[in-house]
Amino acid sequence: MSDFFLNKNSKPNNLDLFQFAVLNPQIAMLAFLKLGEEMSSQPKKIEASQQDLLKRLIELQKSFIAEVCNQGKESLNFKYNEKEKKFEENTFENNPMMLFARKFYETTSSWMIDTLDRFNNNVDSRVMHNAKFFLKQYIDMLSPDNFPFLNPKVLNETLNTNGENFKKGLHMFLSDLKKGAITTNDRDFFRIGENIANTPGKVIFQNDIIELIQYTPTTEKVFSKPILFIPPWINKFYVLDLNEKYSFVKWLINKGFTIFMISWVNPDKRYRKINFEDYAFNGVLDAIDKIYDVTHSKSLHTIGYCVGGTLISSLLACLKNPLCKRQPKIKIESATLLTTLLDFEHAGDMSVFMSGNYLDAITAQMEEKGILDGSVMYNTFSALKAKDMIWRYFINSYMLGKKPAPHEILFWNSDPTNLTKAMQTFLSHDLYRDNLLKTGTLSMYGIPINLKLVKNPIYMVSMKKDHLVPWQAAFDSMKLLGGKIRFVVGGSGHVAGVINHPDRNKYSYWINDKITETAQEWFDTAKEIAGSWWNDWLLWIKPMAGSLISPPFIKEFLRNSPGIYVKNMVPKQLSIKK
Repeated sequence: MSDFFLNKNSKPNNLDLFQFAVLNPQIAMLAFLKLGEEMSSQPKKIEASQQDLLKRLIELQKSFIAEVCNQGKESLNFKYNEKEKKFEENTFENNPMMLFARKFYETTSSWMIDTLDRFNNNVDSRVMHNAKFFLKQYIDMLSPDNFPFLNPKVLNETLNTNGENFKKGLHMFLSDLKKGAITTNDRDFFRIGENIANTPGKVIFQNDIIELIQYTPTTEKVFSKPILFIPPWINKFYVLDLNEKYSFVKWLINKGFTIFMISWVNPDKRYRKINFEDYAFNGVLDAIDKIYDVTHSKSLHTIGYCVGGTLISSLLACLKNPLCKRQPKIKIESATLLTTLLDFEHAGDMSVFMSGNYLDAITAQMEEKGILDGSVMYNTFSALKAKDMIWRYFINSYMLGKKPAPHEILFWNSDPTNLTKAMQTFLSHDLYRDNLLKTGTLSMYGIPINLKLVKNPIYMVSMKKDHLVPWQAAFDSMKLLGGKIRFVVGGSGHVAGVINHPDRNKYSYWINDKITETAQEWFDTAKEIAGSWWNDWLLWIKPMAGSLISPPFIKEFLRNSPGIYVKNMVPKQLSIKK
């Protein structure tokens, strides 16, 4: 099989992609210009806002003077430890200049956000969303911590190392500039298939789009109905199988489930025309048919994560349409949708990058390359959480001169995948911009997709702090489906909330058996339960899991998991003709 694959996707020169790591000022300017036009018609609100700022600054002045006077000379002393020959860690924490910088920043930034809120009812919601997003980005950028002489830790490190921290930081900055992304973890620590994505299994099937992994059972008996994971193709599948501490896959195997996982290919330019329909039929349906050949089960359950959930929902609706002639060998009994959007009207911060000049820029790049390079998506996702994913490491790496520590989630996050031109165009135009799933005008191979036809049992979980798929938007999405749905909100965000292993005892989740008119009403009447939502899901799936049988052991396979697609290998020859 070795001659069927190239060694690696060639890496492009990412200097031309580094522009995507920062926010496009043209998009921000357009948002603020439109906002300014709206605000100019409300002079009384502008005057009230200015008076509010003046009041806050006067209060800041009073409180600051009082605080400095109470501290006396203590705040002016430089605390030098003669024994250790270095300045103590909190030398600059209460320095008046540091204190004033932080308090002035907090006062003015909160005033700016509050000013926008004054105009919420008078400004177009999309314009306001974009303006708030960019304002928060610039607020994060202007934090005193991002400036060496206003950051107490940086000052300490500079004095104690005679500036060696900036020398180390410069080397790291130049290295990251070549890569086109900020380094957020020690990438040399992890090895895919060894200390990450290492749950035992075999690749039992492959085509141009997928490898199908069957994991090795660990129990004497298993439930008769297998489970197929459909991860997002925007990232790699092993977020669901990082290691023992996080692995949803391993946890399910130990509970007696037979688990299959789709590993999507990381496409090159030859895939430019491979689209949503291909991922559904040549990806998911081919996988399901292979599962039947292995297990001979009459039905199976599916778990779709993010756009993987969008894919399985759309496919279920397609299969229910009488026009669809191809049917899977196994009945799809249920679908679990993890942080999934179907209604993209309120799609969160990602929608900012799915319109305007940004979309024009990436479309131009795809015309030439046939793909959207994974580095662009990685930098975009980083910009969406700039405080945590950019400025935190800007300070730690470039100003403190410290290498990032190993981190499983951040390693996965910095291992991006490309998107085909057809798929990126579909996501940005058909879903985010035109919301075709909601309007019912989306089709697959000419077959209309009506989500109301989906009557399968659905478990839909969203995360309270998800910035990519706001839980309120997931709630709205639920209403597009036609079957019985259990809706759950978990703690934390898009990734950490999903891979919330019960043994870690982190976060909590909210349940409500009533489907209310609005998302906020649902949450206000929901019950909070400590621990992982995995426990609730297990209670939901078990009655549908089937009888206990001997495991379907793996007899024929192509290679060991996690396979080669996850390592950026691609077919030498494509069988799909476009």
